[in-house]
Amino acid sequence: MKRIFLGILLFSIFIAGCSSGKKSEDRVVAQINKYKMTIEDLKYEFKNAPYDEKSLLATENGIKRYLSGLIEKQVLLEEAQRQNIDREKDFMRSIESYWEQALLRILLERKSKEISALTYVYDNEIEEYYKKSKESLPFSKVKDDIRDTIKQKKETEAMEAWVDDLKKKSYIKIDEEALKSLTGQGKE
Repeated sequence: MKRIFLGILLFSIFIAGCSSGKKSEDRVVAQINKYKMTIEDLKYEFKNAPYDEKSLLATENGIKRYLSGLIEKQVLLEEAQRQNIDREKDFMRSIESYWEQALLRILLERKSKEISALTYVYDNEIEEYYKKSKESLPFSKVKDDIRDTIKQKKETEAMEAWVDDLKKKSYIKIDEEALKSLTGQGKE
């Protein structure tokens, strides 16, 4: 029901956008000062809404309340920028940290998918693992679990080997004295 309502709402917005001569995605839903929130922006926000707020999107009043929250967020963001908080060192460091984490997550997810697609587990490996484990359950009941365990181990090893290879190809220099000074061992 929620998807149907959201679909009808988005279709209605699309039709209304088409009738205005503009592309539907470019149609402005709300303007907050100089910022113009388009249908595309709103769709993005709906798609990325926190799980506990998705239920708001099931009704017209809920959508209006959700939009009101987005407007409030934009007003607060603009005030933070007016106060130059976005130029403060602590803010820049937190953005840098978030950016690094997001970049690493995407890189590792991609590499993990690549490795997973190239990782195979053969029946003889499963049988050998089963014999060594001295499992009491019948082989047929644990075969898939063993396959998953072996696959996960191979994928982890491949990921570690990839990271090690990247480190070997990189120039890395550690100043041991500077490192010791952090722990207090450099002071004598």
